[in-house]
Amino acid sequence: MKVCCDPAHEDYRAYMPRQLVDQWDAWDPDQAFPDELPDELIQFYRGLFAQEMADWPEDIRELLVERHVSPEWLRVGFQEAKNVNQLYDEVRHAGPMPDVPLIVLSSMGIDAFKQAVSMGQSESLLREEIEGKRRLYTALAESVPGGEIRLIDGVGHVTMHLRRPDAVLQAIGDLLGR
Repeated sequence: MKVCCDPAHEDYRAYMPRQLVDQWDAWDPDQAFPDELPDELIQFYRGLFAQEMADWPEDIRELLVERHVSPEWLRVGFQEAKNVNQLYDEVRHAGPMPDVPLIVLSSMGIDAFKQAVSMGQSESLLREEIEGKRRLYTALAESVPGGEIRLIDGVGHVTMHLRRPDAVLQAIGDLLGR
């Protein structure tokens, strides 16, 4: 059984608008991470994470917020981004999807995190990306018997599990009930 929340997928780029793929190709992760991040950027993301986790217990919330804006965690994220194409090649050669019950949850909104990393992109391009993601996840769900996609409105990729834990728990419960 598998519940996937906006999963990474080796064919993601194939479903995206050409303009967006070109922008991604122009991004150089070796040049993108400065030795020291501007304090305004750290405070901006600290505020976003604190807002999303406002209802969490303070000790857990504060620790997670600080880790999310720490240079160590950010460097790991950039390192992962640098290796994503290699990872996708490995997945392509790993064989077909296993025949297990699958529910793919697809966020359909644009949250503040997405807006921050998409500065300069038009609203229509962001919507095209979401539509491409929906098509990809529909194909993924249809690739296994009984696979299903669920569109989760009003949330973005980063915030789906935070704002809609009910949707995640419902999907898990539905698979356990099969």
